[in-house]
Amino acid sequence: MNSNSNIEQIIEEGLCIGCGLCAGVFPSQVQMQVSPSGHLRPSENTPLSSEQNIHLQSFCPGVVHSGLPSDKISNLENLDPMWGPIETIVRAHSSDAKIRHKAATGGGLTAISLYLLESGQVDCILQVAGGGLKAYFGHSQLSQTSEDIVNGCSSIYASTSPLENLLKILDTGITIALVAKPCDISAVRLLGKKDPRIDQQIKALLTPICGGFFPPFAMEKFLKSVGADESDVESVSYRGEGCPGPTTIRFKNGETISKTYLDFWGTDSSQWHIPWRCRICPDGSGEAADIVSGDTWPNCEPTLEMMENDLGTNVVIGRTSRGAEIINAAIKTNYLSLEGNAKPSDLDYWQPHLVRKKITAEARYAGMRAAGQVGLSTLDLRTDVLKERMNEADYQQELEGTTRRIKIGKHRDDFTE
Repeated sequence: MNSNSNIEQIIEEGLCIGCGLCAGVFPSQVQMQVSPSGHLRPSENTPLSSEQNIHLQSFCPGVVHSGLPSDKISNLENLDPMWGPIETIVRAHSSDAKIRHKAATGGGLTAISLYLLESGQVDCILQVAGGGLKAYFGHSQLSQTSEDIVNGCSSIYASTSPLENLLKILDTGITIALVAKPCDISAVRLLGKKDPRIDQQIKALLTPICGGFFPPFAMEKFLKSVGADESDVESVSYRGEGCPGPTTIRFKNGETISKTYLDFWGTDSSQWHIPWRCRICPDGSGEAADIVSGDTWPNCEPTLEMMENDLGTNVVIGRTSRGAEIINAAIKTNYLSLEGNAKPSDLDYWQPHLVRKKITAEARYAGMRAAGQVGLSTLDLRTDVLKERMNEADYQQELEGTTRRIKIGKHRDDFTE
């Protein structure tokens, strides 16, 4: 163990995602700060006790990533070996053409959020909107009106701490729906095993299918490539106003620069700049959520032709009976427009990189342990079974490759490529 602090060790091993839940659970001892590497990271002003560290390890997504607990699965026959529990899966988009155009893909999660708020099922939506401690960061936004939800709809490919204020919000007694990344949803679902307010006051857990986000060094590199300096930037819109829409940088002097999605991410998903924790993530499809929504591009890579002609369509998945009920009601009340049904195997076609990450997860975690790290654990994600899809040579190659990458420091927040 390299550190007496569990939090510091999690950061040192490259497993902190900056969700902020530790700061929410231990507010007098832990605060979220911008670290020297540029990431949002927790900092202890008073060390956690042994008992507190045990509690931390039960929910932190830098320690454990969970799928849906078995008591939340209504029908085990709907458990897909690769993609987890699926009560319903459809292709759909927001029925509002303006929202469909403004949102990151087809406005699926925005439409469902609007349905939940306007039907009175929740008091507010806790979501991530653009801006924060840095111009290109995101921040946690408690949306109380439909206008708030629509103004905040976006994909934020940067450091964000969506869970930092979650428990303070629950302290007020209000009911919410939470929209956050799969790793954030896992943390909340695990915390719910000990905090009954999670189930009582969070009426729906919503997540996008996630492939990761831009680490600060990559964003700084991108800004330099377009002749920009971070200090001159007012805001960054990563996508939207089309499918996927441009990445638009707004400067403090009023000028803007727009680049295509492919200019920002590149044309090959294997070359994406993403944090280490995202690279070894066992579940980008949000198995712990009630509802998941994602892109439907072949191989998760839009072409220029698609970007010019695609109006935006989401795959929308209800993982729990509650999630399926919400999706069906949103369609019935014309918040969502149904394009057709889908099947779990379609996700193999739309999200192949997530298939590979889940199959190789256990080999990579073994490689982390071989490098002297504690590594990541999984619950209810079947990674121990899915690793059997690899032959021994491929398993060993992944294990050794992970160990090698750790030894050269590729797992560190301050590593640049």
